[in-house]
Amino acid sequence: MRRGDGLGQIVGYWTVLAFWIVCGLAIPALAADATRDNSPARIDLQALYDSRDFFSLREELAKSPGGEQQPPEHHFFAAAVQLAFNEPAASIRIAESALEESDLPPLVSLRLRHLLVIANLRLHRYNEALSAARSLLASPTRREDPAVEQEVRGTLPLLEALKDVPPQEARIGRSSRLALGASRRVPLKIGDEKRQFSLDTGANFSVIMASEAKALGLTVRPADVEVATSTGGRVLADVAVAPQMSIGKVDYRNVVFLVFPDELLTFPGGRTIQGLVGFPVVEAMGEIRFRRDDVMEIPSRPPVRKLGNLALDDLDPLVRVRYRRDDLICRLDTGANKTVFYEPFFQRYRERLESLGRNVTITTGGVGGFQEIPALQLPRLALTIAAGGTNLQNVDVYTRPIRTPEDNYLYCNVGLDVLHKFNAYVINFRDMALVLE
Repeated sequence: MRRGDGLGQIVGYWTVLAFWIVCGLAIPALAADATRDNSPARIDLQALYDSRDFFSLREELAKSPGGEQQPPEHHFFAAAVQLAFNEPAASIRIAESALEESDLPPLVSLRLRHLLVIANLRLHRYNEALSAARSLLASPTRREDPAVEQEVRGTLPLLEALKDVPPQEARIGRSSRLALGASRRVPLKIGDEKRQFSLDTGANFSVIMASEAKALGLTVRPADVEVATSTGGRVLADVAVAPQMSIGKVDYRNVVFLVFPDELLTFPGGRTIQGLVGFPVVEAMGEIRFRRDDVMEIPSRPPVRKLGNLALDDLDPLVRVRYRRDDLICRLDTGANKTVFYEPFFQRYRERLESLGRNVTITTGGVGGFQEIPALQLPRLALTIAAGGTNLQNVDVYTRPIRTPEDNYLYCNVGLDVLHKFNAYVINFRDMALVLE
């Protein structure tokens, strides 16, 4: 039995904020609507969406005829693609325009209303997100999918706690160069206090220990937000807002933190996560460049990146990874030291993998506890990401799902072992690009 190595591994596996309360745009019931019409295009679009292949979905939508020839669900797919490529304002415009139509199927209407909650939250417009959530819950369309209704009800404590909080702001003065060190913790200031927090682009919100929030003078807002952990459990969190925070030459206002009890962020051996910088803070930087010598650079004026090879599933960055001749959808997780492959990868290549690997048991977890997962360990595996080829050694392939079946669509979680094969890697959230140098 092996346990994850290092704090970064732990952070990657609890990538918390696998927020069941906020995300979950996948509403499989629409596939039933598609099957009532034998149009292959509709079925294909739904399949692409369900697999989170936003890259292919974007390409297929570009081929679709415009105007009245589009079926109603295209409104949702178009809005979802805009959100996936980090254009939440455009996503809102599409959704609001579509909802003005009186003949939308109830399920399409529900999905669009759900998207409005998420897109407004992406823009840190908490009161607008609350209004969208209340509108959804007051609409008869909520009965089209009880899971969505339950999920949106779960967002209410968070949104109620933040409804009077202004949107997060970020001002980039000059370019920054920050030494992260071996721990890969980011130096920052909250108010006048200096800290070093872990960084995880896969975390839906920044995170802080209750004792740290108190030491920094942050006001904790009781919320009892229910958060799903990677082990399938549920933990409760409150929220706090940092009026001022800075990372390098980037100055922030109104940064939201989830506040967890200290014991939930304390791990075997006494290791702790005092704080964690999540996606909303990192995304506001526009672009970040990580060098192999553990230096992070934030340009004041990022160049235009035309690759378009990065997408978002809620707030999880997704990339295409090529294995053999197949393009697979994987999560990009800068909080994980090691790349792991999930059960869909095992099922797709089962015969080949079983002939190459040996059976092991992996212990993973974090907030909410640990779980043991059966896996195959491969001596080596070659893959290509962002046009860069690399070889991995001692690769773990989970042979059992770690999420519910409807969430079991990713093929792998790409960690730092892949990214550190290159001299530097760039993540650009303005143009949604991953560049390997």
